[in-house]
Amino acid sequence: MSAPQSARRPAAVVMVQSLLWLWLIGLSVFVALGYQTMNDQADQERLDSRLQRLEARAAGLVESIEAIQQRSAVATAADLKDTRQVLEARAAQVEKSLSGYAAADDLQALRAEVEQIKARQTAAPVPRAAAPAQPRASGKAAAKPEPPPLPFRVVGAELRAGQRSVSVAPSSADFTPDQLQVLLPGDALGPWHLQAIEGNTAVFQAGNQTRRVAIP
Repeated sequence: MSAPQSARRPAAVVMVQSLLWLWLIGLSVFVALGYQTMNDQADQERLDSRLQRLEARAAGLVESIEAIQQRSAVATAADLKDTRQVLEARAAQVEKSLSGYAAADDLQALRAEVEQIKARQTAAPVPRAAAPAQPRASGKAAAKPEPPPLPFRVVGAELRAGQRSVSVAPSSADFTPDQLQVLLPGDALGPWHLQAIEGNTAVFQAGNQTRRVAIP
């Protein structure tokens, strides 16, 4: 009976020690990650406090293993199962605690980034709507239509009854003396009215059009 009991006892101890080492390795990894996420003294103090509690739990686990090794009774399968469940439960608590702490830091960092983006959007000037492009003015002004030529021409001026008058003839090159007409200011020839005689210029008007003709 003593030989089988001795064989079972080292196997139980090895299993418990293996679980403890795995838990300690995982704890070291989470602690290293926790140190990387520390940004200020307050976070460092909180992590130190948690590490102290974790170290106390680890010390309790070591004492439990030593008690198992010193027991004279054979470790049964039920004892090993209970011990493994305790170790797994404590390891899960540690992992949850550290992961929650890291998630809180991530959430805080994300909130800080969102606030920075909001601040940038508030500070950025609102772009003004571009003014509609004005059509470019044509380089050349629209040519005004030239008034139609006079149907007659001024060929001279004279005094009649103490008032100046002008003599007009058809606009063709050749004309006869009987085609000459004498116009006083106010007289009309067709649609054109003689408005005035200003020096050597005769002023004619037809509707809104005014023509100034030099007197030869």
